[in-house]
Amino acid sequence: MSLLITNARVWQWQSTNLTDISGSFVDLNILVEDGVITQTNSPSTPLELPSNTTTLDYKNKIVIPGLIDSHIHVGMTGETKYFVDLSSCTSIESFKSVLKKHVEKHPHMSVIQGVGWDQEKLGRFPTASDLDEIITTKPVWLWRACWHIGVGNTNAMLACNASSWSGEGGVVEKTPSPNPVPTGVLKERACEIINPVLGAKSDSEKRSLILDGLKMCSAMGVTAVATNEMNECVPVYKALHSENLLPTRVFLTPMAEELESNPDLSPFSTDDRILKVERVKIFGDGSLGAGTAAIAPDEETGHENKTGVLIFSDKEMERKIVLAKERGFRLEIHAIGDMAAEQVLNALEKCKISPQSRPVLTHCQVLRRDLIDKMKELNVVANVQPSFVPTDMAWVQKRLSESKQEYSYIWKTLLKEGVWVAGGSDSPVETPSPLVGMYDAMYRRSRNNDDDVFKPEEKLTFAEALWLYTIGGAYASMEPTLGSISPGKTADLVILDGKIEQNYTLLKTATPRAVIVGGKIIVDNNDEDEALTKIKMTTMEGPFIPGKGGGFFCACVLRGKQCFLPK
Repeated sequence: MSLLITNARVWQWQSTNLTDISGSFVDLNILVEDGVITQTNSPSTPLELPSNTTTLDYKNKIVIPGLIDSHIHVGMTGETKYFVDLSSCTSIESFKSVLKKHVEKHPHMSVIQGVGWDQEKLGRFPTASDLDEIITTKPVWLWRACWHIGVGNTNAMLACNASSWSGEGGVVEKTPSPNPVPTGVLKERACEIINPVLGAKSDSEKRSLILDGLKMCSAMGVTAVATNEMNECVPVYKALHSENLLPTRVFLTPMAEELESNPDLSPFSTDDRILKVERVKIFGDGSLGAGTAAIAPDEETGHENKTGVLIFSDKEMERKIVLAKERGFRLEIHAIGDMAAEQVLNALEKCKISPQSRPVLTHCQVLRRDLIDKMKELNVVANVQPSFVPTDMAWVQKRLSESKQEYSYIWKTLLKEGVWVAGGSDSPVETPSPLVGMYDAMYRRSRNNDDDVFKPEEKLTFAEALWLYTIGGAYASMEPTLGSISPGKTADLVILDGKIEQNYTLLKTATPRAVIVGGKIIVDNNDEDEALTKIKMTTMEGPFIPGKGGGFFCACVLRGKQCFLPK
C-alpha cells in the first residue's frame, strides 16, 4: 500500500545536536511505500507514484514525526476506564446506587475499583457492609478523594487479611470489642495490603485492559509505547501481535523479577518491529510526594539527614543489574531522588554496563552536578515526565531545599549538558497525551494558574519538546528509523491542526487529526467535533496513582504486590 500526503506543512529537523536542537515546518509532499517514507519533495516537484497510491490531502494541517511515550503503564492506563467515579455522591444511598450501576455495567471485571468519595458529603464513612449490599462475590476497593483512605467489601478484607495487619503508619478500622472485625476502611499505609488483590488479573482481563490502554494512547497521538507492565504480560502482548491487534509499536519492559520467575524469558523483536522486549525495569526508590524518594543529605544547607529509602541494598541492586546483563537485557531503573540516582549510576559503572547499551534512568527528578556528569559519561538516558511539573510544583518546594531544587526537573539543563533525554507520561500517573506533555515541557505552568511557572529557565522550545518524544524516544528505544520525516525512515506520523504552528499553547487541548503507524492509518478524525469528543472521553488529568501528591504511595502500588519498603 502506498500513501501520498499532500498540501501539509511537514516538520523537518535542521539540527538534532543535543545542545542545538532546531527545526521548522516546510511545505512538503510525502510518499510512503510499504510503511517506509520513500520521497519528501516540495509541492512543485512531481512525484512518480505507484499505481495503488492513496492520496491524503492535509491542507491546513501540520505533520510531525510519530510520538513515542518512553515510560507508561498501558494496562493500568486501560484500567482507569473502569474506575467508578464517586465524586458526585452526596449520601450513602447515592454512593451505593452509583456503585451498583457500575458493577452491573462491568460484570467482566474481577476487581471493582473506584475513587472520589468523601465522608463529609456522604454523612459518614462507608463500610464493608454497605458494599456487601451491592456485591460479595468479588473484591471491591474504593479510594477516598485524597487517595490516603479506602474502603473495601468483606471479600476484599478477607483477601488481604486485613484483620491481622499490625504495621505502623496506618490504621485498619475495626468494630468495637468484644469481637472486633475490620469495618472495611483502611487508612494510610494500611492500604498497602490491598495491592496484591488489585494486581491479580487473568490473561483475558490483561488483554482487555491493554487494548483499552493502547486505544487511549492512539487517540492522543502516540505511535509507540515503552510500557512497563507489572504482572507478567509478555504472553498477552505476543498473542495480541499474532492477531494483528496492536495499534501502536510496543516496547515492552517487564520487571527484573520476571527474569527469576521465568528463566526462559529472553530479548526478542518481531520482524515488523511492532513488538519487542529488550530491557527490564528495576525500582531504585519510592516517590517524592510520599517522602520515600531517596534524597541525599544536603551538604550546602548543613542538613545531614537523608530522607526516603533505597529499595535495594547496593549489593542487591548490582545483582539485579548483572542478571539482566547476563540474560542480554538492557536496563531501565526508576530513580527519583539524587541518592537513588547515585546508587544506580555507581552500580552501572561497577557492573561495567556498556554506554552503547544506553541504560535508562527513569524520572531522575532530583539530581546533582556530579550526577549529570556521570550520566553523560555512562551515556545514561534521562527518561523524564514533563507533566510531573504542573502537578508536583504545588508541593515540591515543601519537600526540597533550595539547593536541591536547583537540580530538580531540569530537562533543558540536561540537554544543554549533552545528556540524552526522552519524554514519557508515566500514565496513569499523568495523562497519556504526548501533546500535553510537550505543552508542559514548553510552559511549565500550574494547572490552576498560567502565571504560576516552575523554574521558567528550564522551559523548552517547541523543537526541544518535540525532540523528547521523537528523536529522544527513538534513541532510548534503540529505534534509529523513528523520530524524523525523511526518505528511508519508518512512516510513523501524527497530523495536527495547522493552527498549532502559529500558537503552541493549543497543544494543551490539541486533537490529532490522524495517526499513522508503519504507513497504516490507525486514527482518522476527519470531523473536529467528533475528534474532540473522543479525546474528552479518554482525557485524564493527573495525578492518578495514590501518593503522587503526598500519600503513602510506593513502587509496590504499580507492581500489584505488598509493600516492601521499611515502615
